[in-house]
Amino acid sequence: MPSLDMRHQHHAGVTVITLAGELDLSGCARLGDYIAEVRQTPADHLVFDMGEVTFVDSHGLRVLLDAYTFAQEHGGTVHLTALRGLPAHLVEITGIGDHVRLHTSTEIALAAISVMPDLPSPAGAVAGVPGPVLHDQADGGTRRAR
Repeated sequence: MPSLDMRHQHHAGVTVITLAGELDLSGCARLGDYIAEVRQTPADHLVFDMGEVTFVDSHGLRVLLDAYTFAQEHGGTVHLTALRGLPAHLVEITGIGDHVRLHTSTEIALAAISVMPDLPSPAGAVAGVPGPVLHDQADGGTRRAR
């Protein structure tokens, strides 16, 4: 059974979740729990880096829409980045892009969020502020971005 790998980074007011593998029924419950666990506050903006996602089914879309609904209720937003192949096609034909924000890269999403009203710039954008803290679900390791 193909797996879903998840990693996250925290920035000021933003949680970036990088996904790899298949976003289907087998990984959706884990992803929903993971989002709830790693989000720093209910108002966090969520960025899903989808560059390494090879497949998304209706269950995967439901988790992303649930994250969107929760974010909207708490003043946050949801951004999908680096969509390609079948996941990009599914997002296009279902109209999900009418609700979540789509970007070609995580860096562009972070830049878009940083200019949103009432949100501080992401950590690392100011000289002397350390970069984001990177987390890897697989080994629980933590390291500082360079």
